[in-house]
Amino acid sequence: MKDVTFDVVTEKILSLDTNGFIFNWHQLVPNEILVGAFLNSNLVGLIGFVRDYQSLFNRVILIEIQKENRGLGLGAALLSLVMQDSFLQDGFEGYVELISKSDGTEAFYKHLGGNFLSSQNIVFNTQARKLVVEKYCPWRGT
Repeated sequence: MKDVTFDVVTEKILSLDTNGFIFNWHQLVPNEILVGAFLNSNLVGLIGFVRDYQSLFNRVILIEIQKENRGLGLGAALLSLVMQDSFLQDGFEGYVELISKSDGTEAFYKHLGGNFLSSQNIVFNTQARKLVVEKYCPWRGT
């Protein structure tokens, strides 16, 4: 992914151009961490997550790639960063959970190794995390 960068944008989200996104990225839940994907310095994707220290996993609140930039691997890269973060938290072991908020994303999450607990509730375990991080993480750490 040439000319793509990733950055934590939690503190600066209000100053970023979020036109072209469906979700309202200015209303965060407590302790939410936002990571942005930038293509040629333009914000094109976002993922928001919280670290759930009681259940020992990262919970994705929202993930979105602007429509015209889908299919470039940006969603998988953002998700891999959350998976890597989960692996780095004591006791989390790379587990990530999300609830899909849009139809048509099931094949994407299944392709990445997601286990469907229900039609919208998806969990990525340690093995799925390892495979996704190895393939999509911009820093390829394990």
